Amino acid sequence: MTEHSTRIAVVAGLGLGDEGKGSFVDAWVRRSARPTLVVRYNGGPQAAHHVVLADGRSHCFAQLGSGMLVPNTATLLSSFMLIEPLALLREAGHLEELGVSQPLARTIVSRRSVLVTPFHKLVGRLRELSRGSARHGSCGLGVGQAWLDSQNPSVPSLYIEDLTDPVQLRQKLRFLQLVKLDQAEQIVDGLRLPTEHTESRLILDELGQRDWPTRLAIGYARFLDSGITLDDDSQLQRALEDPQQPVIFEGAQGTLLDAVHGFFPFVTPSRTSFANALSLLNGRPAQRLGLLRAYATRHGPGPLVSEEHSLTARLDEQHNVTNPWQGPMRVGWFDAVAARYAMRIVGGIDGLALTCLDRLQGLGPLQLCHAYRYVDEAPTDLAEYFVVASDGSLIDMKLAEQPSLHRQKRLSELLSRCQPVLRPLPAIESVRGDDGTPTAQAEDYLTNLLCELRLQPEQLRCISMGNTATDKVWP
Repeated sequence: MTEHSTRIAVVAGLGLGDEGKGSFVDAWVRRSARPTLVVRYNGGPQAAHHVVLADGRSHCFAQLGSGMLVPNTATLLSSFMLIEPLALLREAGHLEELGVSQPLARTIVSRRSVLVTPFHKLVGRLRELSRGSARHGSCGLGVGQAWLDSQNPSVPSLYIEDLTDPVQLRQKLRFLQLVKLDQAEQIVDGLRLPTEHTESRLILDELGQRDWPTRLAIGYARFLDSGITLDDDSQLQRALEDPQQPVIFEGAQGTLLDAVHGFFPFVTPSRTSFANALSLLNGRPAQRLGLLRAYATRHGPGPLVSEEHSLTARLDEQHNVTNPWQGPMRVGWFDAVAARYAMRIVGGIDGLALTCLDRLQGLGPLQLCHAYRYVDEAPTDLAEYFVVASDGSLIDMKLAEQPSLHRQKRLSELLSRCQPVLRPLPAIESVRGDDGTPTAQAEDYLTNLLCELRLQPEQLRCISMGNTATDKVWP
């Protein structure tokens, strides 16, 4: 790794989201001797990157880069981001309440970013409601709907640059509202949802309010006047070319939710691997850092082979609480099979950050999922999706050379019939010694994880043993 490339890092979660990306980015930025540029390269207002300050106060970063609590740090929202301006204003307002001065004056937004409107949110929620018990786990904020629209040339989409023409903007907003209202009515009619269905009726009524374009235009004008800088991506290129400028690319969601290689249909519609960041880097070298929790989690429905209900009860979440769209947070033992699959999706990593090690302290004997076992008679296509050992256990998931929604859906179906093959590990009574470094028990757990992930000890770049930046250990 050259000196030039070490100032640029790309961060991706290697799980199903909630790996601690925000806390890691905050800690990374605080270690830099120079002000850092944090580039968001996917996702939108559905991200929930929590950063906890030393005094216990916290902020949930959704659209802004998670380094903004550090003075002089800047955020760049790339063209791969989906922007909800009104939510961004609220997020900046909370930062100001925490004492951060004018965060949007340090924020750069790509003109080509897709705009997420309340119309997308309402139609997206209606689609999720129409799925009944077969929900996909939407966050209910309209991000997926806005992204899908932007990929469909027959459907109108708005971009950040559209906000700069207030006259045309209201007309475009009204047209988009009518299109979404028509879609919503078709969803209700086509799926025979009862018109008296309370939630669907309320959504239709809200979507049809005629003053939406005016209200939104006023709010978007405040957004443009907030101090943000609109950019054509030239500022990112200048930062990347500056040999003194630290840059960290902050990903959202998790690699296993990737639109191409994730477990369809329980995925996000965009790429969650390094792909978007690598496109923005345009061949420039960078450290590729993956994040994993010390145990498995999933917020919402979909495969979680190592799920253990007793762990869910014991490892409660302070921030990722149950909500009506994603449902509850689910917990399982560390899943090395899924983690290795994620590393193949991203094309390998230079370093790993392991978070939430402290949560395992005092749980008693631990376990690690190192393989799966198919619970029924093995189907004829099992070997197309898994590496099958001589004893019939499934030791790896295969990465598709030509992925398709059909293939990824079949993978999800097979995973739903898998059970974890668990290896017992000793308990961790204490994760941190008097000198602040991991105890021998914690080191033993880390050694087992690294062995299963087929990583070298020097590839472990960060161990998180608590919520704050000072709880991070950098081996």
